[in-house]
Amino acid sequence: KLDHGLIAIPDLVQERMLFVFLLEWFNFPEVPMQEEVLDLIGALSKHPTGAQMLREVGAVDFLTQLSPNVDPRLRTIVDGIFDQLFHLPELYNVAEIFQNPNVLTDVFKTFIFFLFLYPAVSTSVRCLKFSVFPWLSLNTTDRHILSSNESSLRSDNHNLVRTTCELLRDVIMQDFPAEIFLQRPSTVQSLLSLLGLNVDGDVSYLTFQALACLEQLCRNLRSRLRFYRDPSFCSAKQDPVSQNSSISYPQEVRATQHSGVSSPEEISTRPSVVGRPVQRVRGDGQDGDAASSSGSSSQRGAPPRPAQQSPLPQPHPELPPEMEAEDSLELQLQQWSLARFAVVTVEHALPLIRTGEKSLKVFQRVLELLAEAQGLLGDSIAPEVWDEHSLTATELREKLRACIETLGDVIYYHHGMTSSEQPESSLIHHRMVFTGTAIFTIRLLQTLLPVEKAGDNLPESTVAAIFLVCLDSSFSVAYPLIHESAVAYLEQACFERYSLYRRVSRVSHCMEATCTFLKDAQAEGDKNWHELLELADQGIDAFPYHQHLPVVKECVQICSYLWKFAQASPLLQSESQKIFLKLLSHPLSPVKAETYSCTLSILKECLGVQNVAKPASSICSGVHFLLHSRVLYEISMFGLQDQAREVSAAAKDILLYLLKGRLMMTAASWSRFNEALYPVIPILQSYASTEDALGNCILLISEASAEKGDEVCSLTARLRAALRLLFTKHHVESVNKLYNILTSETVDLVLRRSAAEQLTIVLQASLLIKENQGDVSEAAALMCILLFDEIARMDVWYVFFVGQSVLIVYKMCYLRYNLPFQAPSHHAVSPYCSVLPPYSDLLSLKPAWEALQITWNTAWHSGIDGLLDCCFVTKIKMITDLLAVNLNLKSGLHDCVSKVRDASSHSTVTFAMTRMHLYLLADRLALKSTAQSNKTILQTLSWHNAVERFLMVRPACRQDERLLVDIVSFLNTFFKQNQSELDHQDLKWLLELLLNQSHTLLNLLLSGEAQTHTQIQSQGEEDKLQAHLSHRLQRELTGLFNTLLLRMTHTSDRICEVLSGPFASELSLRLLQCLRLSDAPCFYGLPSLERTLRTMAHVTALPGWSTHTPNMEPNTLCLKYLSGLLEVISSFYVDLGGNSMSFMGKGVTKNAVICLLHLSHEMMKENKNEDWISLWSLGREQSSDGQSAAQLGLAWLIPLWVDRDPEVRCASLAVGAALSSLERGCVALSESCQNISGGLWATVLNILLERQECSMVRREAAFILQNLLVMPMPANAEEAKECAWQSPCVHDEDSGLCLVGLPALQALLYHCQFFESVGQMVKSCYMGRHAFTLSPPPPPANVTQGMVSTRPEHCQLLMDAAVIFYAIGQSDTDSSDSAFTQESHPGGMTEPAAIVTPHLLLAVCGLLDNLLAVLPEFSLSALKQNQILENMARLERLVLSSVYYVQSLCKFLQSAAVHSEDMPFHREIFKPLLNNLISILTLPVADLDAQAQGAMLNTWADVLMLLATLLRRNQAAVGPSVGVALGKHWQRFSGDTHIHTPKCVTKGGDKQMEREGRRKQKIHRQIHVSSPSSAGEIDSCVERMKHIYAELHLESVKTGKILSQQAVATELRLAAVLMALWPWFLLDDLTMTAALELLCVYTANCTVACSALCSSSSGSSGSVQAVLPKTAVTNSLMHGVMKLASQVAPDNSSIHSLAFSLLANLAISRDCKGVLLKSNFLQHFLSLPMPKAGGRSSSPAAEPLFLWLKLLLNVSFGEDGQQMILRLRGALELLVGLAQSKHSSSKPTILLILHNICFCSANKPKVLANESAVDTDMEEKKLLNKVFFFFFSLCTKLFYYITVEPLMSHELF
Repeated sequence: KLDHGLIAIPDLVQERMLFVFLLEWFNFPEVPMQEEVLDLIGALSKHPTGAQMLREVGAVDFLTQLSPNVDPRLRTIVDGIFDQLFHLPELYNVAEIFQNPNVLTDVFKTFIFFLFLYPAVSTSVRCLKFSVFPWLSLNTTDRHILSSNESSLRSDNHNLVRTTCELLRDVIMQDFPAEIFLQRPSTVQSLLSLLGLNVDGDVSYLTFQALACLEQLCRNLRSRLRFYRDPSFCSAKQDPVSQNSSISYPQEVRATQHSGVSSPEEISTRPSVVGRPVQRVRGDGQDGDAASSSGSSSQRGAPPRPAQQSPLPQPHPELPPEMEAEDSLELQLQQWSLARFAVVTVEHALPLIRTGEKSLKVFQRVLELLAEAQGLLGDSIAPEVWDEHSLTATELREKLRACIETLGDVIYYHHGMTSSEQPESSLIHHRMVFTGTAIFTIRLLQTLLPVEKAGDNLPESTVAAIFLVCLDSSFSVAYPLIHESAVAYLEQACFERYSLYRRVSRVSHCMEATCTFLKDAQAEGDKNWHELLELADQGIDAFPYHQHLPVVKECVQICSYLWKFAQASPLLQSESQKIFLKLLSHPLSPVKAETYSCTLSILKECLGVQNVAKPASSICSGVHFLLHSRVLYEISMFGLQDQAREVSAAAKDILLYLLKGRLMMTAASWSRFNEALYPVIPILQSYASTEDALGNCILLISEASAEKGDEVCSLTARLRAALRLLFTKHHVESVNKLYNILTSETVDLVLRRSAAEQLTIVLQASLLIKENQGDVSEAAALMCILLFDEIARMDVWYVFFVGQSVLIVYKMCYLRYNLPFQAPSHHAVSPYCSVLPPYSDLLSLKPAWEALQITWNTAWHSGIDGLLDCCFVTKIKMITDLLAVNLNLKSGLHDCVSKVRDASSHSTVTFAMTRMHLYLLADRLALKSTAQSNKTILQTLSWHNAVERFLMVRPACRQDERLLVDIVSFLNTFFKQNQSELDHQDLKWLLELLLNQSHTLLNLLLSGEAQTHTQIQSQGEEDKLQAHLSHRLQRELTGLFNTLLLRMTHTSDRICEVLSGPFASELSLRLLQCLRLSDAPCFYGLPSLERTLRTMAHVTALPGWSTHTPNMEPNTLCLKYLSGLLEVISSFYVDLGGNSMSFMGKGVTKNAVICLLHLSHEMMKENKNEDWISLWSLGREQSSDGQSAAQLGLAWLIPLWVDRDPEVRCASLAVGAALSSLERGCVALSESCQNISGGLWATVLNILLERQECSMVRREAAFILQNLLVMPMPANAEEAKECAWQSPCVHDEDSGLCLVGLPALQALLYHCQFFESVGQMVKSCYMGRHAFTLSPPPPPANVTQGMVSTRPEHCQLLMDAAVIFYAIGQSDTDSSDSAFTQESHPGGMTEPAAIVTPHLLLAVCGLLDNLLAVLPEFSLSALKQNQILENMARLERLVLSSVYYVQSLCKFLQSAAVHSEDMPFHREIFKPLLNNLISILTLPVADLDAQAQGAMLNTWADVLMLLATLLRRNQAAVGPSVGVALGKHWQRFSGDTHIHTPKCVTKGGDKQMEREGRRKQKIHRQIHVSSPSSAGEIDSCVERMKHIYAELHLESVKTGKILSQQAVATELRLAAVLMALWPWFLLDDLTMTAALELLCVYTANCTVACSALCSSSSGSSGSVQAVLPKTAVTNSLMHGVMKLASQVAPDNSSIHSLAFSLLANLAISRDCKGVLLKSNFLQHFLSLPMPKAGGRSSSPAAEPLFLWLKLLLNVSFGEDGQQMILRLRGALELLVGLAQSKHSSSKPTILLILHNICFCSANKPKVLANESAVDTDMEEKKLLNKVFFFFFSLCTKLFYYITVEPLMSHELF
């Protein structure tokens, strides 16, 4: 009805049930017409009422659940419906929406409700990988700053705009998070508008400023992306204003966001920051949210109240007044997504490179911006953007297509501007723009557009541009990967152009083959003929393009050469002949003519008259290549009649030379020629004539009167030839001539008479034939067939299933013969003639022709280097050569270096430096490897001297300074990109240059005073320009110095390491001079300060940076730095209100704190005493209320711990960790927290246990706690009276109880549920990818690891600054699918928690280690109760991620093992952990630098100490697991070299050897554990054991000897050694057999030996479990033997038999019987297969039954063994049943077992219950009688039960 207009959409949207029915359509089991229903819903949703109705009936929820369950094709329709459901009405704009409460209620709240209640719907917009950043609110000050800058950017005053741009780059973008500028995009919009600002047709200098600002913003955004994706900084805190909980959440929500440390309800007055008392409600060091002491009893133990969550944002009642004026909801609607910003940036930047009026510098800046934007596009836009139909995807798709189309236009334009009329500089400009744009375009496509979607989405202009890129051969050589990708896109986008490209590629390949062929053919020495012929064949195909005729001569000469020899390869001759025939028949006349000419030349050379005096054998072989029927056929058939006169003439001469060459040829050669000529004679005879030499020669070979030996052909052939002449047109013409002579009146009568006579003879012959034959046409046809059979063929085909044969003759026969019939013809053209593909289009297509020209010239000169040499010598005349030279990377860079070195003007140097910069930038875009990069090429050139002269002197003018800016910028890029070992020489050069006597570049940092905005505005125009230029130079210099400092932390060159120290010290002195502040600093004076502090952070991160100053002591320099940095903190943090909500100045604060962190490590290193701690206190001059320095202390540091910025929190806590590593630091920190409820302990514990806090911040808090535990704490009240350290202190206000020291610590940990929180941390540890590698990277330079306290408490003191904090958030890590975990809480609510990373667990392990030292019993109990060790064992993969984590974990586990023997290290869950720990010992360290090697060796030491501790404490439990792990990795231990392993010898072994003499020494020498993979050691050990066994066996026959030997072996712990080797015995049956035999001898009649085998202590020497098929030892050696015996025995298994024999020996021991009983080993006897009735029994020695019975017999010798047998249910019945078997060979053994059982009176009832008759043979009856006799003696009632007749009829005895 809708389709036919019978009903309209407005009519349907009123029907509520229609929407219900449409949605319920999808509830059917099988849903047909899904697409039609969804299309109908989509149509209804476009109407506002329909959308409203759908929302009301629950369509949002329904479609949210439906979307994942439909096809991807239908999912896009659902996405479109969602867009319509939450689309704002068009009749309102945004301002009207917020002014109209009704509209806001109906529309906007629905949208917000949708966002909060249905977050899964956001996944329906699959076109975005990343949408928007978390929202950040701004206070009034920040909003004013941004608003002021936005208005300045829109000003008409260009100087103001330029100043504002510089302020943005240097200050605001350093202070404000980058996402602020997307959330409030006005600043970005103003910057984008500046990109289109032109002045007099040229790019405005303001455009450069805008480009720089946007590039900086792009870099900052990528940094923020990495920050948010870094699990270590992932926080669950919401930040509408601040991440401080006191103003971020309502009061009722706060309880769920903190740890168990309670907060006081009362309000305490204390300073939030130094000198600023203010009312605070909670204890966090600033505004009350950290923690109270355990004395806060009002809420102690009460569960936290559940948060009242709402899908809508809640108001914040505690927001400061300055924060409430901003309407964030409206702003969030206006914010830009990351994808939109990146696309719009590209869109506005591309017009700057669209035309050619702009300078190359503009293109460099634009390309730098595009490179950064391309990274953002890849991070934010998904490939689904090309298929999705949502509004977001549609908008992005349209903009991306427009950008891609513009890029295509740019490429096409600049490619077309390469003409010879332009100067070289203009040509280079266009080529550089073409190259850079092409690389960016392909990289953009690679990032966003899948190749398979190129055909539907690439604009036509872009396809044409990509085609040009594909055809550019120089580009393909310079950037092969980009070119390959371009070809892939072209293939999908336009197959026609791709086919054209493939043709060009094939031709290029053929042209390269041609040049290679010429070079190889003309080279001396041996040749690869097969390869040469292949190259020649390819080169022939390229003749239409290169037409290089010397190729023909080389080919003909090769053919002649290869046919000379009688023993030549037939394959080579065949291939060369194909090439020769291809040349003879080539479609191009010049090629054909050259071939015939070269052939004739060789023929003349070989058969010419000049060779008369030479022997024929030495010359005629050169023409053998012509003596073949195919060659002669080609020449005779097609060469003679070729339209080109030079071809036909040469063919005649060739044939004439051959026909007349009888005297110049050998007999064999002449015979060979005759044989080849025979099939061609019919063709040659058609040219018989008396008018030319060839015709006469042909007539001669047709004469039948030739003398024998002179004839070319045989007599028969001559006859046929003579007859064949009758059919020639020459014969007919002769008759006509005779007739004409006869009838001519002018001819002499004599001639007329002769003609008449000849005509008479001809007519008589004809009449004779007519008279005798009648019609002779058939005879003539038959004769013709017989005469021309050599040049005819028979073709057969089928017509209506009837086979017919047809004669086909050469077409030439009709032209030169008069045949009596008409037949089909063939070979109108040569069969060897190749068909040339179309080539005129390629020759006329300029890009293709230029590509072929470059290919030919490059190949002709054996590469681009040869071409360059030729061009430099002969000058460049062709534009293609010019292009090749300038696009070639090496030549281009060489040209740049030459121009810089020889330049006489600033512009020349600037142009060359810009080109060099673009070469490096192209490498970055193209992702070229270091080995193939332009930087590596540049390092091969002498570029240092060219640049050095500009760095040695101070700039004398503005042009000099501007040039220096470009050079420094290039150096910065050079050292940033493609870092490799080759950089050492460049780094050394620059460091030496910086440290020369003049220190020119270093002193330039001091050239410009830090001028304020007001000072700059008061200057004149020239002074303003000079000031801005000075700022640019300082910006570039500090950037270069930062790069060098980073580079020096990773260098391994000794000279660079030596130079790095003086450079850092000299730079630190200049930076100290730059650290100047005014009395009232404001943001207008921040640029210089921001740059200075950033560089100071880099300098101070270098170890020993203060130790190389010649005129200042390191301590003095550190103190000056400390004073200046504390002044910065005081001015920009303390005096501004501490934890201000403003972002302004955050960059200064963060960098200052990072510098302080690095400074603390430097001062600890250089100062051996602790007096310097007091210097970290702010002085009186910094205090606003007259407080003394002693009172201030470190109070300035505490508010930084709860700063808004997590990086500041992390760095400031790290400062606290560093200071707390000293006792005075702990005291100072504790004193600074006296005004905080709970003090230092509660503050730090609160930070550590706050689940929403990021891991890095919590990690540093753990380090502080770890260091605090080193302080000596009193254990009781008595010790507390004498102890100076009264911390921690807990006061209970209700009871008045006060605890100090360890009791207080225990109470605090219990109250805050510390161990429960730690257990939760371990359970929720992040296991995703986190830039982990098995080979750990070298630790940062400022790391101080493993600093152990020398105090007697044995606590580990850890000062860890493992992260260089100036690079916080810069690590490129993978993000997890979910940023937060959900933790359950009372009331059924869930709380988001931040990710727990290995960094945090590292610190927690150290903290637990120290807790075990101070509170061992309490800590061990808590560890067991919360299963912390078990949960850590489950994280075994983490040990492969960080060596520092391994170190900390090993020390913690070692402490746990030391303090308790019953820790569960033997459980199965710890085995993978032990395996991974041991695998770390196999990691190679040879290729690591010194720092990494040191870290790895320390890790090895910790792992080995842990293993040793575990084995010492509980060897029996842990030993097998350790052994298995060692076995798995032993091959990697040993490698290719033999590793000597220590021998395990028990204590007292040496004394025993002396006491027992040489025989005992033999045994002792063998008892050791050796490397299982060492070459031959196991085999040698086994052989020695066999020798021991033989000695024992021999000595056993001597009386008394065996007992002595067994005693010695027992004392030397033979059983322990064998148990250690047991897994290796399991690998080899022969070895196991020898070991079992040894044990059988060892245990024979020796109870002590038997007890040794069943004892678990036999594994104390480090036994291991089996790692291969068979089961390993569990507790003792006897268990291993039982496992062998319990396996199914193979046929004739000696191992199985020996195992039972050994068990039989062991069964005499009471201890061994106990092992048999506990292991339930005897149960296996009941499952034995019984012998078949009437079957023949096998040998008793081989039967498993017999083995079992022998064992049971030995077991039954003791009363305990008898009880064991009877306790086996069914065993007695089974024995009796076996005894009844008639054919059982084991009856005597069975009866003996029953005999032994009868001795025990307790067995009487069971035996009597089995009264079955036993039918025995006579030999067995005596034994049976003895059995019953014993029963009779035990019980008289037995006679009553003995009624068996066979027994009564015989005597009992």
